[in-house]
Order: sequence, then C-alpha cells, then structure tokens
Amino acid sequence: MSSSSLPCKLDSPFHRIRILDSTVFQLPDSYAERYQGSGGSAHAAGMKIRLEYELKTGSFLQVDVGPGKNSDRLYGTQRTKTVEEKELCIRDLGYFSLGDFEEIEERGAFYVSRLKVNVRVYEKNGNMERFKDGKVKKQSLYKEIDIEAIMDRLELGEIIELPEVYLGRDKKLRTRLLIYKLTEEQTQKRLMVCTQQEKKKGITYKERTKFLKILITY
Repeated sequence: MSSSSLPCKLDSPFHRIRILDSTVFQLPDSYAERYQGSGGSAHAAGMKIRLEYELKTGSFLQVDVGPGKNSDRLYGTQRTKTVEEKELCIRDLGYFSLGDFEEIEERGAFYVSRLKVNVRVYEKNGNMERFKDGKVKKQSLYKEIDIEAIMDRLELGEIIELPEVYLGRDKKLRTRLLIYKLTEEQTQKRLMVCTQQEKKKGITYKERTKFLKILITY
C-alpha cells in the first residue's frame, strides 16, 4: 500500500525514513481471553495496532494487530533487525531502547527519539581520578550532566545542541542531544496532555517527571 512520495531535500541522505508507532484501545471484557488489556482504566480487554511507515514513499512496512498488553519495546527490537544501511528510524518513547539505538548505528543507519526522563546523561570527565599506581578509576571516566540546570539557562523557545553525550548509567551510549525549551503555549498543551494521561492510566506523575515532560524534547 502506498501513496504519493514526499519531496524534500532534507531527506536525500536517507534511503528510507521509518516511523514506528502504535495505538491501543479498549474492547468489551468478553474479548479478554484473546486480547488481554494493558491493565489501565480497569478494562480487561484491549487491542494494540502497531504500524511502521516509510515516509519517503508513503508505504506501510509492517502492520501488526494484537493484545493491548504486548510490549512496544520488544516489538521495536524485532523491527530493528530489519533496519538497513542509510535508513532513518523515528520512534515514539514506547520503543526507547539504548540497545536498539546501538544496533541501528552498527547497521549504518540513524535514529531520532525523545529521551526518557529516567535515563541519565553523561559527558567525559576532564578531571579523572587515579589510583596510586596511576590507573584511572573507572567510575570517574564520566560525569553526569545536570539537564535541569541547562534548562534553567534557556529562553522560551530556545534550542541547544550537545554534540557528544553518553546515555545510561551502565551502557554509556554515545549520541547527540538536542534540548529545546517549550514556549508558554506549548507548555500548557503538555500539561493538559499529562493530566489526561494521569486520568486515563490511573497514575500520578512525580513533579520532576512533569517538569521534564513539559520542558524537554529530544
């Protein structure tokens, strides 16, 4: 299935631009045996549709329908196995995986993703600590970046680039990070979405999580 192609000079470096996302909706409880829900909103049954779309040609690369409880992250890992050289992968936060990003790079491809708020960001430490024998202490190779302190220095609508950072406490995935501070209007929209998600999922976000969801995109 395809539609008209997308003419754009910016997409020329990429053979394909792959967009992966999903949507989930509730079903009557009588469908719970076949389509088990994710547990939100007190519904026992739910269906999830996952779609990977190729933006340059308008083609569907993959469409899957299954229970609402199915993991997006595991599905993203499956789709990563099909990524080819010089492709660009754009994914929703539900598919966030440092391991997948690393494999995409190893395949000679590229990715764009927002950053999960619980993932730590590091830079190389210019003042590494050493043992008496001169060997560098492993825990001093990197130092954590204070993202919130950076946000405090930005003007509304301002964007900055950190060309080399390392993600994850253990993996230390080398990548490029873009930090954008939302405008007042964008902030209010994010607050509204956050409130809707809390009500829908029956959860309460921590204040730090709300702050970062509102102010930072990657």
